[in-house]
Amino acid sequence: MRFITIYLETYDEVDADVTKALKSYLENFTGHWKDNTEFLNWIAKIRSGVKNNNTQLAEKFQLQYNFESYNAERLILEENIEDRIEELDSIIPHQKHQKCLQFYVEQRNILKKALKQSNKQKIEKFGENSIHCPYYHFDINEYLKPLEGIANGQKVR
Repeated sequence: MRFITIYLETYDEVDADVTKALKSYLENFTGHWKDNTEFLNWIAKIRSGVKNNNTQLAEKFQLQYNFESYNAERLILEENIEDRIEELDSIIPHQKHQKCLQFYVEQRNILKKALKQSNKQKIEKFGENSIHCPYYHFDINEYLKPLEGIANGQKVR
C-alpha cells in the first residue's frame, strides 16, 4: 500500500507541475500572437486541457511538448522575419532603382502580413522574400554602354 501512496503523490505532483506550466502559457503571450489563428487555436487547446479534469497526464505532457515546440519555432521565425523587415527598412529609403524599390516594398508588406500567419506560411514567405532584387542586372547593361563606346573609340556624351 505504501508504494501506491507514494506513486499517487508523485503522480499528483507531476500532474500539478504540468498543469501549472500549461496555465502559464495562458497568461504570457509573446510575439505576434494577435490575429494569429494557429496560435489562438493552440491556446484554446491548452485552455480546454487545463479546464477538463479528465485530461490524462500523458495528454497534458503531449500538449505541453507540442505547444513548446510550435511556439519556439514561431518565435524564431518571427525574429527572422522582423530582422528582414528591419533590413528592408534600411534598404528602401536608399533605393534608386524604381523596380527594386517596388520589389523591396512588396517584400516588406508580405513579411509584415506573414507575422500573423501559420508557421508553415511564415517559412514560405520568409524564404520567398529574403532574396535581393533581381532587377539590378538590367542596370549593368546601361552602365556598360558608355564603356563599350570608349572601347570602340567613340566619344561619350
